[in-house]
Amino acid sequence: MASNSNASSRSVSRSRTSGTPQMVCYHNELAPLRVVRHPGPNMGKRFYGCPHWPRTCGFFQWLDECNDIRDLQYQLLEKECIISELQHENDILKVEVGNLKKKLSQKQDVVDELSIECTERSLLMDEMFAKRRITYVLLFSWVFFAVCFWLKA
Repeated sequence: MASNSNASSRSVSRSRTSGTPQMVCYHNELAPLRVVRHPGPNMGKRFYGCPHWPRTCGFFQWLDECNDIRDLQYQLLEKECIISELQHENDILKVEVGNLKKKLSQKQDVVDELSIECTERSLLMDEMFAKRRITYVLLFSWVFFAVCFWLKA
């Protein structure tokens, strides 16, 4: 009997009894655990087979391959859990990034408003200094003309 890897991938485990897993054949019936009794390299090796042997559904699985498959299924389940957790964390981080982008936009609006206000104040200060300069120039020119007028008289 050769192992049919395609057939083994369709088997379903139901529960564990006495340390060995129970497998279900393609008839959806429990597959009994059997032992190879014919002389040869597989003699004494344990396997699952369809309970309707010799008219079987084709289900066949070595017990040691079953354990390997269970290990791989467990590893796959662990990886799927990790992927699910990472996707959940990714979703949370996406929401957090969205919130941070909103805050950044609000802060940028505040910065833009402050920049406009600073520019307006700077322009007002420039106007005030210009008015002061004009006032000083007029004051000095009046003083100059008054001194000149007084010296002439």
